[in-house]
Amino acid sequence: SSTARGGLALPHGKPKTMSAFAAVQFQVAGVVAARAPAKATRRGSSVVVRAAPKPGVDGVPYTASNTFIVPDGDATIIQRFQEEMAARQALMKTLPGFTSCKLTADSGNEFTFEQEWTTKQAYEDYMNHPQRRKSHLAAGIYQYMPKNKWSVPENFTPILPRK
Repeated sequence: SSTARGGLALPHGKPKTMSAFAAVQFQVAGVVAARAPAKATRRGSSVVVRAAPKPGVDGVPYTASNTFIVPDGDATIIQRFQEEMAARQALMKTLPGFTSCKLTADSGNEFTFEQEWTTKQAYEDYMNHPQRRKSHLAAGIYQYMPKNKWSVPENFTPILPRK
């Protein structure tokens, strides 16, 4: 038999504790953003909910995506931006856990940079690498706040509200 806690039936009758924040997040959102839906199965008269795999932890790649914009479309700033992103890509390729990255021009002055890592730890190791920590984008480049909780906003780059 399963034990219900906070409206959820837990497997094998073993009560599990959940922080108040996690319980609210789970009940309100159903699943945490950017995660695959949780699996629900029937066991007797109870529904058992199993947590979805975590990106970068449960064999699911860890993906980060950031969107940048050069509002005035200055060609020199755009060129410096593209050179900086190419240098970051060269560093990423030398690090364990790197899978892929891509800089896409969404329009003439807006760019999306996506990167994929085998684990969250590999991504964090890249973000804390001395060469990456010294890397900053040129003045005149802005960013939108990342859409998902897995992406980290760029340091020292102003954030614009989403369109």
